[in-house]
Amino acid sequence: MYKEMSMKIPATTLLLGSLFLAGCSTAPAPDEAPPPPPMMEPLPADSCGAQAVGSMNGQILDETTRRWIEDRSRADEIRVIQPDEQVTMDHRPGRLDIRVDDQRRILSLACG
Repeated sequence: MYKEMSMKIPATTLLLGSLFLAGCSTAPAPDEAPPPPPMMEPLPADSCGAQAVGSMNGQILDETTRRWIEDRSRADEIRVIQPDEQVTMDHRPGRLDIRVDDQRRILSLACG
């Protein structure tokens, strides 16, 4: 019986040692890195037509001037910003922002 038990101990030790060493091994490295994300198309510098209507800077924004700006710009939307008016900070490339003073004189035209 002693001889039989002495054979089981080395076999058990060998098995436990193998399992221990297998648990210490590292995972294989991935074959290759994932591909980079696709590049976004750059937006045109003047996506709302601000340059096309830039000559209106300094003009009074009345209904006629607004229609002229709408006709000549490529703006999806026009936003008139009064002095001290709070506006959202979301950037919309197709939106034309028209900043005016207290007399509705156009101070700036920009995409946003």
